[in-house]
Amino acid sequence: MPTAEQLTAPIAEHGEGPVWDADGGRLLAVDLEQGDLLAVSPGGSTAKRHVADALACVRPRTGAAGDGWVVAARRRFALVESLDDLLSGREEPHMLPALWDDPDLRFNEGGCDPQGRFFCGSMAYGGSAKGGQPVGVLWRLDPDGSAHVALEGLTIPNGLAWSPDGQRAYHVDSPSGEVSLLHVAPGTGEVLDREPWVRLADVLGADPGGVPDGLVVDAEGGVWVALNGAGAVVRLDAGGGLSERVDVGVPGVTACTLGGTGQDDDGTRGGAVLYVTTSTQGVDLDAHPASGSVFVLPVEVAALPPLRFDG
Repeated sequence: MPTAEQLTAPIAEHGEGPVWDADGGRLLAVDLEQGDLLAVSPGGSTAKRHVADALACVRPRTGAAGDGWVVAARRRFALVESLDDLLSGREEPHMLPALWDDPDLRFNEGGCDPQGRFFCGSMAYGGSAKGGQPVGVLWRLDPDGSAHVALEGLTIPNGLAWSPDGQRAYHVDSPSGEVSLLHVAPGTGEVLDREPWVRLADVLGADPGGVPDGLVVDAEGGVWVALNGAGAVVRLDAGGGLSERVDVGVPGVTACTLGGTGQDDDGTRGGAVLYVTTSTQGVDLDAHPASGSVFVLPVEVAALPPLRFDG
C-alpha cells in the first residue's frame, strides 16, 4: 500500500476543499470552520487569509479580469477578482446574498460542472440540534449570479466531480457510505436523478473503517475518494472497482485533489501529485500529531484541470 507523505505542518483545524491552482502553481484549501483560505506551495510553505466565519469551497472562475475565484462561505456565495490580492489583504470578497438565516446550517463541499455552474452542498453543524438530519441541500450558482436549490434531503453532502467526458457527476452524501451518480441536465443544470454507483462496503469489505468524504476524478476516469476515519484515500476505476488504496497515516482524511505540472517541476514522471487534506476534529492528537496537515503522493495518472465557474 503506498503511503502519502506529510507536506506541511498542521495548518488547519479541519482542512477541506483542496483544488490545484495551475496559474499559481500551488494548492488551495480551506480551514472550514475557522473560515481561512490556505495557499500551499509544492515545497510546503503556506499562506493563510481569514475570509469568513466559515469557508467551505473554492473554485476558479472565468468571469474576472485576473485570477478570479468563486467561494462558498458559511451561507452565501462570494466572488474574488484576484486570489493574490485576497491573500495579501488588498481585496475583500464580493459577498452575494445570504441563502438562509438558520445559524445551524453551513456550506460544506462542491465543484463546477462543464457548463460553468458552481454547485455546493449545505448541511447542519454536527453539534447543532439539526446535526445528522437530512436537512442538507445541493445549491447551484448560475453564471448570471442567481442561486437555486438543485437537490434536497441530503445529510452531509461532500465531494462532487464530473467524469472526463462531462457525462457523469460523482457525488458523496457521507452517511450513505456510497458514491452516487447525479444525472444533471446540461442545458439547465437541473438534477434529474441521483442513483448509487459504488457502495464502499462492497469493494472494501463489510467495514470500510470510515465514510466517504471529498473526491476527485483523474484523466483516466478514476475516482479518488477520501475515507474519513480510515486514514486512507481509495481510487475506484471507471467501472467502480478498487484499483488503489493510499495510506495517509492520520484518521481524519477529509478530501483530496490532483495537481502538479510534470517532471520538470515536481518529478512525477508526467503524472500528477495527490494532495490530501486532514482534520483534527475528533482525533486523538497525542496519537496523531500530524492531523491537520496536508499530505502528498506522486501518482502515475494525469490530473484533470478543475472546472471553472463561468461568472
